[in-house]
Amino acid sequence: MPDFCLDPDETEPERRRPVRLVASGLADTAEVPPQRRGPEPESCYAPCEACGASVLTGKTTAGVRLCLDTQQNTYTVDWPAGTPEPVLRHSRAYPVHRCEKS
Repeated sequence: MPDFCLDPDETEPERRRPVRLVASGLADTAEVPPQRRGPEPESCYAPCEACGASVLTGKTTAGVRLCLDTQQNTYTVDWPAGTPEPVLRHSRAYPVHRCEKS
């Protein structure tokens, strides 16, 4: 049997946009994400300057900067009237970080 090569029926048009790899394969019609300009934003998760523990830093609505301890579990107290003891429910709140060294 002789060797042969398949020739395309039509030539591919020139691509004007970069190709992106998406879940379904290569897509030349997908929007190109914008390029980031300038330095990367500072991470809000960083080690505490005093003790090195991982903290989440942010500002309150009053503009006060706080470090929160994300490693400590917190609970909400639910104590309905007439019940002998409260029910403790896991909370998504974080306590203010207190350094063990200070």
